Amino acid sequence: MAILGRQTRLTGDGSMPFTANVVDCALAAPDRPEYLKNDILRIGPPTTQIRTATPGLKVQKFGRTTGYTEGEVIAIDTTARVNYGKGIAVFEHQIVAGPISTGGDSGSLVLDMDNRPVGLLFAGSDKVTIMNEIRRVMDALEIEFLE
Repeated sequence: MAILGRQTRLTGDGSMPFTANVVDCALAAPDRPEYLKNDILRIGPPTTQIRTATPGLKVQKFGRTTGYTEGEVIAIDTTARVNYGKGIAVFEHQIVAGPISTGGDSGSLVLDMDNRPVGLLFAGSDKVTIMNEIRRVMDALEIEFLE
């Protein structure tokens, strides 16, 4: 699988100005496209119509570590500070849901209960899950959902 580069901007010791991030995402090209399936385990295929998150929106995802989980959006347009080990990255315009993930679930597509993409999971804790707004991910990667 070929992976395209990462450009997350980390803050230094806090004394230097920085630009906040809005997405943490990447693209991969499969070596064998015939193995790809437009289906999410226990959920089915996502729709081509995206959904803008609102507080109280019920969401679902299937992650590598936690499998299928459901939750609820608790905040939108949030600024989050994420520790990447070598520094803190600040992300603006994030969606926050309840604790529906753990380490290893990053990259999971989060959908509403009608399978409309809402966000891309990239961080969390035992109290919350943080995701990028799906429209911003699509714009950054220059992609669209196909049927």
